[in-house]
Amino acid sequence: GRYVRQGEPLLTIYSPELVSTQEEYLLALRARRDLLKSPFPEVAGSGSSLAESAKRRLKLWDITDDQIRALEESGQPRKTVTLYSPFSGFVLEKMAYKGMNVMPGMALFKLADLSVVWLYADIYEYELPFIRLGQQATIQLSYIQGETFTGRAIYIYPSLDPQTRTAKVRFEFPNPHGKLKPEMYANVEIKVHLGQKLVVPEGAIIDTGIRQMTVIDKGSGYFEPREVKVGSKVDSYYEIINGLKVGERVV
Repeated sequence: GRYVRQGEPLLTIYSPELVSTQEEYLLALRARRDLLKSPFPEVAGSGSSLAESAKRRLKLWDITDDQIRALEESGQPRKTVTLYSPFSGFVLEKMAYKGMNVMPGMALFKLADLSVVWLYADIYEYELPFIRLGQQATIQLSYIQGETFTGRAIYIYPSLDPQTRTAKVRFEFPNPHGKLKPEMYANVEIKVHLGQKLVVPEGAIIDTGIRQMTVIDKGSGYFEPREVKVGSKVDSYYEIINGLKVGERVV
């Protein structure tokens, strides 16, 4: 939960390989000084390339240039190396403890820069045609009443969840004040302009499983069943693509 700034020390670590790498670098520096005295350019150049190679190995340990300069000035390898935070952010998890043994690939700290956060929204299958990258969305949190946050869609996942029949869409939200926190739940609203469409109330459509029907009120107690082709469902209305005209009365 603590906020750390970029360059702040996180932990010190001891490794025999690290000590030997420092010793190799110091030996390479001494060899470079000796080889620079050689009258042959090839010999003098080999000392420099050897020292650069040893320096690159040190940098693979995330050793900073300042630490390498301190090593060059002291001429003595350090038994431990300090690892610094690569960026400013919050500590979400801390797995490193004093005296523990660590192995390659182990996560020691989990840091997150929460000034921008991702939100994963579940979008129903029939709503997917309306979602576009870059589209704006607003969210509301039940525990922050009366406040909305605005973000944009940055990735639409290519597959659906077979149980819920929804696809995940990743949205990016600026979070300068830290009000949006990892693992929160939110309601997402995306407004899509669909233009003018012919629609009927949801209750006017009878879905037989094979086709969609509606009943036309012809007046004077006469009714006519008619097959229609429906499009998108928006709120409590169905778009009519074919089968009805503007002004016809439906039951």
